[in-house]
Amino acid sequence: MATRTTAALGCSLLIMYLVTRAAGQPLTVALLGVVITMVASRSVNEPDLRQQRITMALLPLPAALSITAAALLAPYAIPSDVVFVAIVFTAVYIRRFGARGRALGMVAFMSYFFTLYLRARISELPWLIGAVVVGTLCTYVMSTYVLPDRPERVLRATVRALRARMAIVVDTTAEAVGTGRLDERRRRRMRARTIRLNETALMVQGQIEDKADPAMLWPGVSSEQLAPWLFDAELAIEWVATAGRRAAALSADLPPATRAELVAALTQLARAMRTAEAGGLRRAADRAQRILDRQSPTAARDDDPGEAAVRRLALAIVNAASATAEVRAIVEGAAAGKAGALRDDESVPPPAPEAPAPDAAEEGLRPTTRQAIQVSVAASLAIVAGELVSPARWYWAVIAAFVIFAGTNSWGETLTKGWQRLLGTILGVPCGVLVATLFAGDTRAALVAIFVCLFCAFYFMTVTYSLMTFWITTMLALLYGLLGQFSFGVLMLRIEETAIGAVIGVTVAILVLPTNTRTTIRNDTRTFLTALSALIEISTATMFGEEQTASPTEQARQLDRALQQFRISAKPLLAGVAGFAGRRSIRRGLRIFAACDRYGRSLARSAEQYQDAAGSSPELADAFMAAAAQTQRNIEALVAAIGGAHAPTIVSVTDDLDTAETLARQQDGEGAPRPDTRRFLTAVHALRQIERAITTAATDLGARDNPNVPSPVAS
Repeated sequence: MATRTTAALGCSLLIMYLVTRAAGQPLTVALLGVVITMVASRSVNEPDLRQQRITMALLPLPAALSITAAALLAPYAIPSDVVFVAIVFTAVYIRRFGARGRALGMVAFMSYFFTLYLRARISELPWLIGAVVVGTLCTYVMSTYVLPDRPERVLRATVRALRARMAIVVDTTAEAVGTGRLDERRRRRMRARTIRLNETALMVQGQIEDKADPAMLWPGVSSEQLAPWLFDAELAIEWVATAGRRAAALSADLPPATRAELVAALTQLARAMRTAEAGGLRRAADRAQRILDRQSPTAARDDDPGEAAVRRLALAIVNAASATAEVRAIVEGAAAGKAGALRDDESVPPPAPEAPAPDAAEEGLRPTTRQAIQVSVAASLAIVAGELVSPARWYWAVIAAFVIFAGTNSWGETLTKGWQRLLGTILGVPCGVLVATLFAGDTRAALVAIFVCLFCAFYFMTVTYSLMTFWITTMLALLYGLLGQFSFGVLMLRIEETAIGAVIGVTVAILVLPTNTRTTIRNDTRTFLTALSALIEISTATMFGEEQTASPTEQARQLDRALQQFRISAKPLLAGVAGFAGRRSIRRGLRIFAACDRYGRSLARSAEQYQDAAGSSPELADAFMAAAAQTQRNIEALVAAIGGAHAPTIVSVTDDLDTAETLARQQDGEGAPRPDTRRFLTAVHALRQIERAITTAATDLGARDNPNVPSPVAS
């Protein structure tokens, strides 16, 4: 993306330089084409290529209207500012129409803004509109023909990244088991790496759903096949981490030789995931199987915690080797090898049980309308304040006030983006002074450095916003040097104007129709719990032969996305906006929801693999469905209580789950449980853990004493 955008900028600048030189127009006309190129490259991002082309073709229309209005109103300060605020409102308001609305709105804003800044004359209108067309065409050619998106290549790389994330989680587990210490720092590291594994898996799922066709990489492999295979592998690695944490916590009860063998098996598993080592996964599974062969058949019971921990971890390693062997077969283009891959569904044990760990005024406005009003107020104040500080450089304040609202849903997120922009500007000023001084008088070197800065800015745009601002500020220092306008005072003025715009934007976000971060989190909490309830319903129906519009795995991915959105919304509070009490509460809520997500995915896969609906006794099915239905009612009670004055009423489903588990074991008699019975028991265990997490959340909500301190779900 960074290469494509930078190349499009270079082409646009070169063409417009030649055109303006031949036509006797000022070089500033070319700058508008460069700006539109930059906006088009970053804003046009629909998944469908046809929709991208339509959006690209529409870009010159709002740009031409904005340029014409700005050129006509430029001599009149107040009318031009009033229309500017109206365009700001419209640009944000039409974001409700999705990616196309965001792109058209951004182009309209930037076109009007830069036409005013360049003080363009009416006679220059044809050339300015031509610059927009050139910039759009350069972007189109680069994105369609020269450096197009290659979804299948991205999918291949992302699957490799998923394997690497899996290996990192296994390595971290091996370290914890090997050292025998599981302090809070190691727990946080394991949680963080497991979260990154899940995020990478969501990236793969997004590629499959939006653009990439797996069959173009691996003939015979469809999206419907690849998604559950990757899901199984991800879930298997998470079970390794869970079992590894238990083994590390009980390291004092493990014989040193056994612990060393477990570490060796984990290390072999991680190495085999990373490389194409022949037979590596088989050797890891064999190491773990030898450990299992020496264990007592009753070691999975809790009468000997040390042996139970060893058996669970060894079983998890065997299952992980089995599941990742399928991913290896896919990645190496050997989809036909699926049948020969290590596959041992019967070795998948239930994970060991873990200890349970808006205002009415706002409700009448859609988020885009509310934010459009906020941005309009912020832009108006920024125009006034910016012109008071510097009539020639007021635009930096307006830009800062406008952009910190992009991609934010609450004042906490706006605050975070505002200080990141200010931080990047402050750090970029001394770097810009240094670079501009070094390249003073060397036009070619300065031009090269400008494009390097632009590349870095685009590269870090989706990584760290403060770094993007840093490179933009450095680039501006070089640009002013080329134009003969560079001075330390100009860069210091940029800091002042950026600070003014950021402070105004954050203040408006807090005071004008604010969306409190806790309000956003409450909404995300409801979304997550609703997705969890739907997952339980779909999984239960699938287990007992009822038709469903969505598969349990698809709904599990929806639950993953809901959890990811909750994490994004909670990030400002975790960064310290809400104070220490708020951070503790949000972290606890995240742990509860992460447990629900993990066991929800386990329930989904067990439901899809369960094949014994016809052979199950009616009493067994009735007990499980009754437990699932009551758990859904408990979730609904919890959702209804969020933000309310009354604590939810929760009804335990322990008796129904105990009945279902007992009937399942009796159904198989004294022998080893059948595969479907094991899957059913895994589903029972997953539902039991979800119910415990919901009960814990409800207890926290009902026991809340201080309404100003958010509970895990109420916040």
